[in-house]
Amino acid sequence: MSHDSYIIVGAGAFGASTAYHLIKEFPSASITLIDRSSFPCPLAASYDWNKIVRADYGDPFYTQLATKAREKWKSDRLYSPFYHQSGLVNVGSDDLGTRMLDNYQSLGIETEAEIVGVGELVKRYPLLQNCDYSAVTKCYVNPGSGWAEAAMALKEVIQTAVRDGVGYVEGSVAKLVFNEAGDCSGVQLRDGRVFEAARVILSVGASTAKLLADSAPQRHEIQSEDRIIGAAVITATVKLTPEQAEKYKDIPVFIHRAGGIDGEVLPPTPEGVLKFCRDVSFTNKRQHPELSKIISSPPTDQANEGQKTPPQDLRDEVDRVKKDLFGRQADEMDIDQYRVCWDGITPNQDFLITAHPYCSDLYVATGGSFHGWKFLPIIGEYVVKLLNGVLEPDLVRRWGWDKAHGRGAHEKLKPRRDLKDFK
Repeated sequence: MSHDSYIIVGAGAFGASTAYHLIKEFPSASITLIDRSSFPCPLAASYDWNKIVRADYGDPFYTQLATKAREKWKSDRLYSPFYHQSGLVNVGSDDLGTRMLDNYQSLGIETEAEIVGVGELVKRYPLLQNCDYSAVTKCYVNPGSGWAEAAMALKEVIQTAVRDGVGYVEGSVAKLVFNEAGDCSGVQLRDGRVFEAARVILSVGASTAKLLADSAPQRHEIQSEDRIIGAAVITATVKLTPEQAEKYKDIPVFIHRAGGIDGEVLPPTPEGVLKFCRDVSFTNKRQHPELSKIISSPPTDQANEGQKTPPQDLRDEVDRVKKDLFGRQADEMDIDQYRVCWDGITPNQDFLITAHPYCSDLYVATGGSFHGWKFLPIIGEYVVKLLNGVLEPDLVRRWGWDKAHGRGAHEKLKPRRDLKDFK
């Protein structure tokens, strides 16, 4: 079989971007994108009201990469209708703000970002005056950052790829299929259907470890081990009244990482939805029945992976985020929906974009690590480069299957708790 057929499992940010860029590169190729429901899949990490779009990183590599992605959000007609440059505020008690500023300067990237005092911050954003700033030492402000309408943008990318010739299949992948040589030759769905292709690309995020274990529990060499694990955060949304939406329409993305608050709020969407997130992740560790090892993945034994029915402890945590960010103003905001959002996280929050070293024709493009969505416009370019054998050597090393684990790109989101800890 020639390398003109591809299966992409998972239609989130990584899978959708890969499909989009792959069909642009090879218009006559057979490309099949598979996910559990019609697109965009509501269980995916990429399915959301909104996601932050920023180049504000402590890691200069991601500062540069995210700057490229942000320019696409601002100027490309496919993405710009969904982008909102609201500005971003990040308050904390460490040196992250200084490192983010230093990265812009050392890379020669123009920015309006600056560090200001609490008094100046509240002057610029009066609706943030009732926040708890007791442990805050630095307020980082970047008017050039913002957010995007997540599910809408993702849907448009997939629709464009489908119009260009990508085939979309609705179905849940049960396992990978291997030929006699042990190479990956396709996938089998839970309904029994089998799809074959010359190359199979896994973009299944939090479910990576489980899918590999389900597919070949006897092949220990292909298991992901701790290279990527399933982790989650709790989010909550408030449906604002028209009067409230008008009141809060000019708030920035607000991230608070001091004094144990560890949460954020995103500005209202066009539908008047205000979203809060508790930025402390957790796992769901269970023993895989055939692999006889502990893995972390979403609880597939629960309806909708339990995403809409989080434990009360988690609800209370995100409720506290709302109160800590807005003080007495929070009393006018009634949370109407909670969600447990799962993603695949790597040890240092670098992505996994790699050929599987122990299984030919199998590729992995995933590991968003709670910061990958913003790269929707460009991440598929790098997957296509990998498939063509022209991915830059430094990226092959950084995003490889086995790599050194230095300082993390999104360290605050490393999971230190487990779902079973909550009541």
